[in-house]
Amino acid sequence: MERKPRRIILVLLVAALALAIAGQFYFTRRRDYMWDGVALYALAALCFALVLRQVEGRVPRTSSQPFWARLHLDLWELLGASPYRLAALIAGVALSAWVAKAALSRTGATGPYYDLLVLWLVGIVLACLAFVDLNALRKLSPRRWTIGPEAVLVTIIIVATFLLRAVRIGTVPHILSGDEAAMGLEALAVLEVLPKNPFTTGWLSHPTLYFFIQAGAMRLFGANVAGFRLPSAFISAATALLIYAWAKYAFGRWVALLSILFFAAYHYAVHFGRIGLNNIWDPFFAIGALYGLAVGLKEKRIGHLVLGGLLTGLAIYFYMGARLIPFILLVYVLHAAISERAFLREHLAHLVVFGVMALVAMAPLLLYFASEPANLMARWRWLSVTASGWTSAQAQQTGRSELAILFDQFVTSALAFHHSLDPTFHYRPGRPLLLFVPAIFFVFGLVYALRHWRRKEYFILFAWILLVMIFGSTLLENPPSSPRLVLSIPAVVLCVAIGIWQFSKMVRHLLQPAPLAASSRRPSPTTAYLLSLILVGVSSLTSAGFYFGEYTTQRLYSDQNTLLADRLGRYLAMLGPEYQCYFFGPPRIYFGHATIPFFARDTVGVDVREPLQGSLTMVNTERNAVFAFVPERQAELEMVRRSYPDGLLREFRDHKGHILFIAYEVLIR
Repeated sequence: MERKPRRIILVLLVAALALAIAGQFYFTRRRDYMWDGVALYALAALCFALVLRQVEGRVPRTSSQPFWARLHLDLWELLGASPYRLAALIAGVALSAWVAKAALSRTGATGPYYDLLVLWLVGIVLACLAFVDLNALRKLSPRRWTIGPEAVLVTIIIVATFLLRAVRIGTVPHILSGDEAAMGLEALAVLEVLPKNPFTTGWLSHPTLYFFIQAGAMRLFGANVAGFRLPSAFISAATALLIYAWAKYAFGRWVALLSILFFAAYHYAVHFGRIGLNNIWDPFFAIGALYGLAVGLKEKRIGHLVLGGLLTGLAIYFYMGARLIPFILLVYVLHAAISERAFLREHLAHLVVFGVMALVAMAPLLLYFASEPANLMARWRWLSVTASGWTSAQAQQTGRSELAILFDQFVTSALAFHHSLDPTFHYRPGRPLLLFVPAIFFVFGLVYALRHWRRKEYFILFAWILLVMIFGSTLLENPPSSPRLVLSIPAVVLCVAIGIWQFSKMVRHLLQPAPLAASSRRPSPTTAYLLSLILVGVSSLTSAGFYFGEYTTQRLYSDQNTLLADRLGRYLAMLGPEYQCYFFGPPRIYFGHATIPFFARDTVGVDVREPLQGSLTMVNTERNAVFAFVPERQAELEMVRRSYPDGLLREFRDHKGHILFIAYEVLIR
């Protein structure tokens, strides 16, 4: 490298880092000057892009070839030209279709549904067997498998990923949110063998199959908070493995290692991996489907295509955000088809296999949505700023155009990882979704991905994040709501790792003395490896430290009503079903808040909606009574005490000393 270009690169790289630090400083400490931060980050991105151009030169264009296809012959070849495998595929598809129809006809019936669940799984297995080469499987011998240092290291990180989410999972977060409890109650209904169809929707139009998974975990680990939260920890560990597999294939072993090191301790991922919501399953299905599709197409590996198709189809049974996954994959396929003219000729049959496996997996729920389209779009109608009429109402109130209002929504969403704060009670860390250091390198990684947009592995990262920002935040109310952005976690993690690695390589080039003209010695990569490891280590330690330190100790999770419900539910469970609860909570909070009945499942509760006027005629004389008062209705306690003077009074306070509720226990029997 010549002296002048080296000086230019040094100046640009230092400028990029300084501007990014200044931009994040404005986002963090001078929040009222948000656009100053945006401008500084834009300049930092420009400087980093110029550094990449100086070091790498122009990005070459991808060559293209003409297109034609012989689909039926290619499919027959993928089936091994075997009529038995074709029969297995037909049987699998037929079984899935029959289960879909049978599940739809049984909606509202009183009988069990486990037979349909088993037959659906059998159909999936048959469809898989149609494309699996059994002879090749027989040749695989465990004796030939070797476990090297890489496998050991990755296993350690995956175990650490699980432990950071599973240890004390029943008490961190410290309370059970209402949404968690509602899903837990659905799972308990499955445990109690109530008529529960796994191929329909339940609470708030969430697909019910997830509740069967939670029920299985509760049967294994206990029907308690830890029991139904543990699936989130397990799926997070599986996600780490898939992130490593995809990153290693697309970006190299070192970026893969940096990615899962950061993912293991990333506070945003840790939190959703410790609660019982189905959001954290989105990253697992997204990264798995992309990995299966990409490797299956590139290497023509039918097993990967089958895996990717299954994960794409299964994703529909979980959080609504997973319905964006097919669109992310479509962007990947379209990019490949445009940049490689021979793509469709070579891979149309592979895409058909991928699609067939996805349809086999999703058919039962897909048919249900076809018959009940209102349930498919229910959450969109509730939360969409356009479908609900929110944008037009805001335009009338403010006098601004709807386009300007949507632009504000987009800016707020796009800055979720740098400046905007999560307004929901599902996480609400009081900080952006990336801390200071990783936020800087996320921008660098995004710049690098955009510069290499002709490579679909990089382009898909940008498209992935953009799709989530638009459909998971901009077009929905209350952005940037953390539960709706969980799908973007793998792409964000990969951008952070890529940004750190590329920055570290730039520093290595600058620190390496200029070689003599006659020397062919290449720069040592040690500096880049060490610096990137330090940066990821700092990012991971600060992230984990924030979550298990500041966030956990300050008890920022959820809201005051949910804290009240959590304490009341646990208290009533301690009293037992011999007591009937009379709850003086309305209109602020009602006994039906899901957290209360989750803990006090056998306790009868009555909402006292109107202020007491005279005698306590609503009291059941067949049970002992406990009267629970929120502070706003504390004055009514005296009327209860006049009727029952020998009761026991208890006060329940939060960690700051504020009264949550007052309980008055009365022995009637």
